[in-house]
Amino acid sequence: MYRVLIVDDEQVIRFGIESIIDWERENMKVHALCANGEEALASMENCTVDILITDVKMPLVDGIQLMKKAFELNPMLKVILLSSYSDFEYVREGLKLGAVDYLLKAPLKPEELRAVLLRCISMLKEERKKEAELNHYQQGACYRERKYIEQEIKRLIVQEQIPLSSTDWSSVWLGLRYACVFLMLDRAGELRENYGDLHVQLLLEDLQELFYERMDEGVAMLLPESTMFLVFPENAEDTAFRLRLWKQSVEAELEISMSIGLRTEQGISRILDGFAASRTVCQQRFFEGLGGIHLWEASDVGLGTAVTSQHESETPDKKSFYEFIGNESVFSAVEYALKLWRTGSSDPEQVKQEACELLSGAYPLQAEAASLLPERLDMLCRTETLDQMASLLARNLEEIGKPIILRLADNGTGSQLIMKALEYITDHYTENLTLKSVADTVHVSKSYFSLLFKKKTGRNFVDYLIELRIREAKRLLAESDERIYRVAEASGFNDVRYFSKLFKKMTDLTPLEYREKHKSLCSHLDCNNG
Repeated sequence: MYRVLIVDDEQVIRFGIESIIDWERENMKVHALCANGEEALASMENCTVDILITDVKMPLVDGIQLMKKAFELNPMLKVILLSSYSDFEYVREGLKLGAVDYLLKAPLKPEELRAVLLRCISMLKEERKKEAELNHYQQGACYRERKYIEQEIKRLIVQEQIPLSSTDWSSVWLGLRYACVFLMLDRAGELRENYGDLHVQLLLEDLQELFYERMDEGVAMLLPESTMFLVFPENAEDTAFRLRLWKQSVEAELEISMSIGLRTEQGISRILDGFAASRTVCQQRFFEGLGGIHLWEASDVGLGTAVTSQHESETPDKKSFYEFIGNESVFSAVEYALKLWRTGSSDPEQVKQEACELLSGAYPLQAEAASLLPERLDMLCRTETLDQMASLLARNLEEIGKPIILRLADNGTGSQLIMKALEYITDHYTENLTLKSVADTVHVSKSYFSLLFKKKTGRNFVDYLIELRIREAKRLLAESDERIYRVAEASGFNDVRYFSKLFKKMTDLTPLEYREKHKSLCSHLDCNNG
C-alpha cells in the first residue's frame, strides 16, 4: 500500500483532500496531514512516504524547499503540487525540480486528483520494477563472479601452482588481506551411517549456499572428505568474531557441528600457503575436540611436518603395549598409548598409523576377524578425535580377543547372516528401520553388522535402505496419482522435503517431473502401439 502525505497550511484543504478519495480502494493510505513543511519533514524522517501532495506557498518551509529536502530523503518520491492562479512561478520551479504535476486548489476535482495519483503509482511501479531488475542483474553478475573466482582458486589448489602474475586479480579483494578458512564437518561418519552419503552431500551444498547468502564477499569450495575451503576479505570487524557468528548461525539452522582452521594471508600468490596452513591448524580438532575455531599462530609452524627424533622416543612401544594387555587389561594398554599421544609430538595421521600398527599386531586373529581387519583399520583412520580413536581401539582389541561364534552354513564367512538381514530389510524397508534394529534381528552387534554388511554388499546400510525406498517411490509415482507427501510416507520417508531433495539428487528430476515424464513416455508408447 502506497503512503501519501498531505501538506497545506489551510485545514479545510487538508481535510478536503483526505475526504474526496477512496484511498483503500486505490491501494493507498494517508500517512499524515501536516500544516507546514517543517512538520512534513519531521514526519518523513520517521517513515518513508511514496507520494507528497503539497501546497507551494506555506509559512516556515514552503513547498519548493520541502520538495528539495524531501528528494534528499527519498529520490523516488512523487510530488503533486497544489497552487492558486497567482502561484505560477512557484509551480514552474517545482516542475523543473521533478514534480509529477500540479492542481489548482479551487476548484479541486476528485477525478483530476485521482488521475494524477494513479499516474504517480504507475511511475513508482515502473521504477521499482527497473530497480528490481537491475538488482537481480547485479546480484547475478556478482554471484557469477564469485563462482568464477571459486573455480579459479580450486584449480590453483588442485594443480598446486601459484599464478605467475597477479594482474588478473588486481580488481578483486584477493590482492589485499583475506581470511583462509578450512572447514571440516564434524561427525560426518556418524551422519553417513545414520542418514547416508547423499544426506551429507546435501548438507555440504546447503552450507555452501548459506555462505554465499550471508557473506557479502568471498568464495566457498566443496572438497573431498566432507571438508570446505572458504576465502573472504578481512574488514574492520574482527575476522574470528565474524566467522564465529556465521558458524553459529549455520550450525543452528542445519543442526550440525563444524571445526575450523583460520589463517590470514595477502595477495593471490599466498593462496596455497593459506590453504595448507588453515588445513593443518584445523587438524588440531583431533587433539582438542570438535566444534572449535583454531587460529594459526607462530608456534604452529611445525604442526603437521615431519616428526623429530623426540617423537620416536614417545611412540608407544609395542612390547610394552602388548604386555599391558597380557598382564593387566586392554584399557591399561590404551591408556599407556594415549598418554604418549597426548604430548602432541605426532600429527593426527601419524597417531592413527601407530594405532593401526598396534591393532594389527595385537592378536593372532581368527579367520573371520582377520577378514574384517581392513574395515576395522579403516574405521580407526576415520575417527575425528583422539578420544574417539582410543575408545574404538579398545573396543576392537576386546572384540578380537573374544571368539566369534556365528553358526552359519558357509563356515563363518557371514554371507548367510547378511542374506537373512537383506530379506528382513526387503520385507520392512518402509518401516522405521535402523542399523541396530536390523543387527538385533540377526543377533550380532551393531558395529560388527555394519562392517560385515559393507564388506558383503559394497555399500553401507543406510544407502542401501534409501535405494530401496527411492525405488518404491518411483513405482508409486508411476502407478498412482497419490500426492507427493503420501508417496513419501508410503516409501518410508517421514519428511517430504527431505524426500524431494534426495529424489532429485538421485534421479535429476523432482518427484512431480518424474511422474510427468513417465506418463508422457507411456502415452508415447501407447500411440506407437496403436
